[in-house]
Amino acid sequence: MKNLFQVVIVLALVIALAPAASAQGKFAVSAGPEILLPTGNFHNSFTLGYGATARGQYNFSSQLSAGLDAGYFAFSAKSVAAGLTDPVFYAIPVRVFGKYYFMPEESSIRFYGMVQAGFWFWTNTVKTLATVGPVGATLGSFVSTSKSNFNYVPMLGVELPADNKVKLDVSLRYEGVATTGSKTSLFGGRLGVNFSL
Repeated sequence: MKNLFQVVIVLALVIALAPAASAQGKFAVSAGPEILLPTGNFHNSFTLGYGATARGQYNFSSQLSAGLDAGYFAFSAKSVAAGLTDPVFYAIPVRVFGKYYFMPEESSIRFYGMVQAGFWFWTNTVKTLATVGPVGATLGSFVSTSKSNFNYVPMLGVELPADNKVKLDVSLRYEGVATTGSKTSLFGGRLGVNFSL
């Protein structure tokens, strides 16, 4: 609950700052679906994930931007231990980012590099099964573990024009999470839609 409260506070700050930035024509927002491929030890336990992210971006110049990124990811387990069912891994990433465009603003197609840093607020949930009673009825209860870990993300992407204020944003990234005792990492792909305000 504490982690969710922190996410809500950060998003409220972004919304509060948006009018001031957009008044100067330097603010943009973006949203889009994600496909996530676990690697390392994370890949040994979980399958392909999915999710979505939203971004608020402030343009300091035609080529340098910074902002805030938040989202929701979900992964299903590859195998299930005896007595367990429906194991799912959920993550809410909240990160700040710096973004550099390799081309000037006048270019119709703009490649960029981006670095994100922040936290994964995650929950691992499983349903435990127990057989009870003379007829062998099966009952289940959910067990959850929650935690937060530092998250770092290098990314490359390209923005393609759709109209004057709307662009398609295609990006690929490596994502690392600083967990203890195992390597939690993934490759991600995002197809976003950017709106200039």
